[in-house]
Amino acid sequence: MTSNTERKPSSPLCSAFSLEAGERPAGSAPSWKRLLAFELPRPWQFDVAETPHFPAAVRDALARADDAGVEVRAQCVSPDAEYSAEGRAAVMLFSRPDGPFTTFQREEYLVPTEELGGLVSALLLDRDGLGRFAGFRRDMDGVRDILVCTHGSRDKCCASFGFPVYDELRYRYAPRLRGRLRVWQVSHLGGHRLAPNLIDMPEGRNWVRVGPEQLDALALRSRPPSDLQPYYRGLVGLDSPFEMVAEGVALMREGWGLAGRPLRVEAAPYANGSEGATVRVESSTPSGEPVAYSVTVERSGTVEYIKCLGRESEGVEEEDQYAVKRVAKAL
Repeated sequence: MTSNTERKPSSPLCSAFSLEAGERPAGSAPSWKRLLAFELPRPWQFDVAETPHFPAAVRDALARADDAGVEVRAQCVSPDAEYSAEGRAAVMLFSRPDGPFTTFQREEYLVPTEELGGLVSALLLDRDGLGRFAGFRRDMDGVRDILVCTHGSRDKCCASFGFPVYDELRYRYAPRLRGRLRVWQVSHLGGHRLAPNLIDMPEGRNWVRVGPEQLDALALRSRPPSDLQPYYRGLVGLDSPFEMVAEGVALMREGWGLAGRPLRVEAAPYANGSEGATVRVESSTPSGEPVAYSVTVERSGTVEYIKCLGRESEGVEEEDQYAVKRVAKAL
């Protein structure tokens, strides 16, 4: 690939390097069918699954799910005494529904730690076996979970930039929302060069590079999402960068009223498949009025990025960039 970057920025920190290089995060969010998050005490290894106290039964269940073709992203979260209990672990499974997308469907349990493997196996492979965990299930409808990557053993930018944002959200903003917001420290989300990196569940919105001045708009939604446009990677429930960029256009234009509304996104790729697509985004206002946009998105080149935490020797890599070429409000 040919990079748009003419000169390598000087910073050894991957996040500063990315910012100096002018990397635009839109369209770079991961695409997930399911997100499994469970409490695991620190410290964590570089690969969290290689942590010595990572439950072997959970590792086995995840391997069997992979063999069975069950797509799931597994994440660990640091235990939080307010959200959990001694000798137990919170387990959350967020699943993308079929059809129009509103939010990920949530299933949450607070189980004895020795039951983690059995619950994960039942959630992913043996739904009929969930009955024995019914007494541990808890209803968290109406609660947002913001997962902030602070996985410093993976990349130092995640700890350096992620932890202060976690701390602000956890101890300043969560109390103000009186149980409607929980904030977790989470293992590597992907994209540490964009740290701080966080995902707002169950909507699945991936925000990056946020600082204290953005948190009112993000946590309280006290300002329009257009104020956060440079910090939005996309919706992790969509299948392609083109769809993510187009959904972002609709969100920024329509405002927070579009969040959590039924969403249908359909992309018509260019003939060459990878260079662009015309995307139709359909949703509705809080009052039920239909909203639709036609957005043409094209790949606009690449930008260089590096790795840090002593991994600079691995060299410079490239990330695709995307540009909006046309927007029309459709009928």
